[in-house]
Amino acid sequence: MSIKEQVEFAKEELTQDEKLLAGLIKIERFYKRNKMAIIAVTAAILVGGIGYGVMNYLQEQQLMRANAALLALQKNPSDKGAWQTLEKENPSLAELVKLQEVTKNGDMKTLEALKASKDDVVSDLATYHLAVFKKNAEALKNYRMRSGALLKEFALLDEAYLLMKEGKMEEGKARLALIGEDSPLKPVATMLAHYGITGKNANKGTE
Repeated sequence: MSIKEQVEFAKEELTQDEKLLAGLIKIERFYKRNKMAIIAVTAAILVGGIGYGVMNYLQEQQLMRANAALLALQKNPSDKGAWQTLEKENPSLAELVKLQEVTKNGDMKTLEALKASKDDVVSDLATYHLAVFKKNAEALKNYRMRSGALLKEFALLDEAYLLMKEGKMEEGKARLALIGEDSPLKPVATMLAHYGITGKNANKGTE
């Protein structure tokens, strides 16, 4: 390499070093001017990450406590401690378990309370079972007419039974006809429409 080429190479290297140094100086100045903002943003990211991890951990612990309480209630429905835990950790699940219990014994007072639940599923199911226990065809009609009624076809079957029990055979059959062809209740509806209610089962409820 000639002396001229060596000088040009050295100049180029010096220029690169100067650019690097200038860049570092700019970064340093930027950092000094925005030091607090950078620290705040970094801290927020760290806290957010830690908070997310903590929330996940707490949710997992909450789920474990709720599951343990549920298992305890399956063994002993009278376990007050398990009820308190489940109501605290998962109120909606506690209401569903309570609904399951009261539909076995026909506790109207509890069903009325569950009907007013903020949980749409609990409220829907409680409304249906309350109408069934009361053997109220009009209440069943009002229930099935609601948008998104979960047990609409069951309500139709119950309503038809009660109407036919009152001697309103045509109205009852009209209700049964509303049950879809692909419904698992269709065979029952067809038999009820065909045979009607005999003296033996006319005195029984549908619940």
